[in-house]
Amino acid sequence: MSKKAEKRTNRIKAANQAVKLKAKVGLWALTLSYTLLSLIISLTAAWVLLAKQDFIYGVWHDHGGIGQGIDTYGPQNRYKPGFGDTSRAERIRIFAEINRSIHEGGEGLEAIIYQSSSSGGEQALLRTPEVVHLQDVAKLIDFLFVVTFVSTILWLAVSIYLLLVRHRMPSIRQQLSALPILLIPSILLVLAIGPKSVFNTLHIWVFPAGHQWFFYYQESLMSTMMLAPNLFGWIALALLALSIVIFLFIQYTLFFIGKRTG
Repeated sequence: MSKKAEKRTNRIKAANQAVKLKAKVGLWALTLSYTLLSLIISLTAAWVLLAKQDFIYGVWHDHGGIGQGIDTYGPQNRYKPGFGDTSRAERIRIFAEINRSIHEGGEGLEAIIYQSSSSGGEQALLRTPEVVHLQDVAKLIDFLFVVTFVSTILWLAVSIYLLLVRHRMPSIRQQLSALPILLIPSILLVLAIGPKSVFNTLHIWVFPAGHQWFFYYQESLMSTMMLAPNLFGWIALALLALSIVIFLFIQYTLFFIGKRTG
């Protein structure tokens, strides 16, 4: 083979390799993007399902150390009497009311009351700074649902495009390979920095300056009954586990739809 022909062959090989690499990068970009959108949808669906069950607060109360925390810090509250003597049922009812309020724009927070044998009658659960903070939480939830709505539209558009135009979805194996790429760095970062440091930093970034978000257990029944941030750690684990189940359900459902449509 002449040198001219050899050079031409090498150029063709290089061009083919570049095309293959570009196609592979494009496929991974599509897979990662689609997996991320699917994960957002799954997390939202998991959040809604858990919220309907009040984030299984009773389980965390009994087995996550929340009940013991209330028993310890409830009697130490500087502003509200008798919360340490509230019953398990009363605590679950109160959490359910907080949960409902923050998913309804923060309405009714001031009206949440508790009562125990040592409370001296009905007592308002929350002080003004706590109400303001939970109203900020309600606004954040509303904003995140807007983000999820936009993500859902994008996800539906991409799904329809892949099913009807390209007739090919990223395979379940590809998406399961992409899932750790999306999740593991975040999990490792949280573990490296420390869950409490991440929790505090996110609060500083997210909530308005001048609005109190850190409360000592001795000054806030809201913080006491959630043993913040412990409860949020348990909820995060349940949310992650349920969202992965929903993620797999979505992918297998789309796989069978794609198979039936050819």
